[in-house]
Amino acid sequence: MDSIQKHYTKSTHCGYCHQKKPVEESWALPSISKLMQGKGYCNSGSLSFDEPDLPLVEYQKLIKDGWRRSGSYMYKPDMLRSCCRHYTIRTNYDMYINGGFFTKNTRKSLRKFYNHVDAPTPKQAAGADLLSLYKARDGKGSFQSVLLPNNFSMEKFELFKKYQMAVHNEPEEKVTEYSFYNFLCDDPFESKDSDYERADWTEINREWSSGVVGPHLQSLRGPIHECYVIDGQFSAISVLDILPDGISAVYFIWNPELAHLGLGTISAVREIVMAQILGKSHYYLGFYIPDCQKMVYKSKFGGEIRNFGRAPDGSDPEWMDIAVANKCTSFVSGRWAVFDTNGKDIAEEEYGSVVAADPSSFRVVDKACLFPCPAVVP
Repeated sequence: MDSIQKHYTKSTHCGYCHQKKPVEESWALPSISKLMQGKGYCNSGSLSFDEPDLPLVEYQKLIKDGWRRSGSYMYKPDMLRSCCRHYTIRTNYDMYINGGFFTKNTRKSLRKFYNHVDAPTPKQAAGADLLSLYKARDGKGSFQSVLLPNNFSMEKFELFKKYQMAVHNEPEEKVTEYSFYNFLCDDPFESKDSDYERADWTEINREWSSGVVGPHLQSLRGPIHECYVIDGQFSAISVLDILPDGISAVYFIWNPELAHLGLGTISAVREIVMAQILGKSHYYLGFYIPDCQKMVYKSKFGGEIRNFGRAPDGSDPEWMDIAVANKCTSFVSGRWAVFDTNGKDIAEEEYGSVVAADPSSFRVVDKACLFPCPAVVP
């Protein structure tokens, strides 16, 4: 990965806070607010690269280290020099169930969905655990889930266009076939990891629909589109990356006419179960932004956030329980938090010296531009 040329950029646009926070709260730490007092709103800083031959093993390491992708474009928001803090969040079946996050409301949402598609409820599934309920009712009735390569099709594009216009208020002229392909059909992976000519998708889906994980599902790797068919209609697409030891959620598209089914919750719960069935250690939900209303829903699935501690002895935990993090005032208010083993916020203590050593890296720019890469980018 050291051979890949990365770029550092600063932008004056943020799609999360829209630069509407109080100015002092846009900065990651109080010491930075003091340093930058009267100098403007914090920019959005990030590292990025575009790599057409990225091995999945390396990609998985990057996901764990705070990177995400948009098509083939890889990016990592700078936690110190951005107006919003993007914490990588992940969970798994045990964290979700044993952490008490599989709530009555979620059970109600699942029942509502399965009842809508007329999935039968065997007696042995009544009141059963999530895995048993899933195996008894998922893919039954008028609901089918089909795993497909991340190829472009007009049917996929039309659903994407409908979703973007209705849910995200995008103007029709901006939702193009090209933008859809670049965002959700392109990928950065080397050809041997995303060569779908080798995959037998008929056998993959035969195993998937039967609930029995055979050799084809076991060997499935790379980007996929899980397509939902509800009542005979193409209704949703979950864009996923199947990693060697995890599943990463990239994007979810659904028919706005089915908003009453709560498909966002349904998809996340199903993907937690998918990771369990496929023997993956974690399900990555993307970024968690504690002070952004449209992102905090991710904490209802439990799990942990990436923690960028700098203790010289390496004693700071690499991941922190989301329930513990949500008890921290600086974390939930949108400031940057770094946790020690006791769940105490030590961000100022561990990064104050970084601020003092490189004050020019916090300089505010008035338009998007390439910027000298800071020495430390957590």
